[in-house]
Amino acid sequence: MDTYGSDEYRAHYADMVLERMGSEPRPYVFLTPEWCDAYEKTLQTDERYKQVARNWEGSVVLVFLPDPGAGITGTLHVYLDLWHGNCGYVRLVPENVGRTADYVLVAEYRRWEKIVKGELNVVKELATRRLRLTPFDFKKAVNLAAAAQAAVRLVELAGAVGARYPSDLAEDARGALQTLWAGLKTDFGL
Repeated sequence: MDTYGSDEYRAHYADMVLERMGSEPRPYVFLTPEWCDAYEKTLQTDERYKQVARNWEGSVVLVFLPDPGAGITGTLHVYLDLWHGNCGYVRLVPENVGRTADYVLVAEYRRWEKIVKGELNVVKELATRRLRLTPFDFKKAVNLAAAAQAAVRLVELAGAVGARYPSDLAEDARGALQTLWAGLKTDFGL
């Protein structure tokens, strides 16, 4: 396994994403590397997001806690490199990298899925702390509240990407997804 952040790691990860994008049916499965790449491209080209997030500063990691019933057997960390309405990248990262983001938001997998599907309001979930800022920091919580429009747009765009959700997959497809994540852990420390 290459060291996270090295040129070799980035090249290996990029090659894997390109290969998967060419071989996986659309819509991609939620939280796979190819879905993260599609989300990244959506964020990078959305003018409304750029406008509402123009004052946002800081990386965000979304932590998806395990949910074996949905086929999520390990914790997943999705890193969003965000700065003043620009998105540098969106990718799965190792836990030690995810925990270094400026804002780390943690929730159970099914809660995140409902947020992305529009069944739960991200701002309300933050306000009621069912979507937790970890570690809690009052100043960061105020910054998140001030960026409510950007947060809402991030969720809208995640939903707009489209996805097949792990909880909705047939058992064999869920098994293939678990095999993918096991390989990502071995190859990339995810």
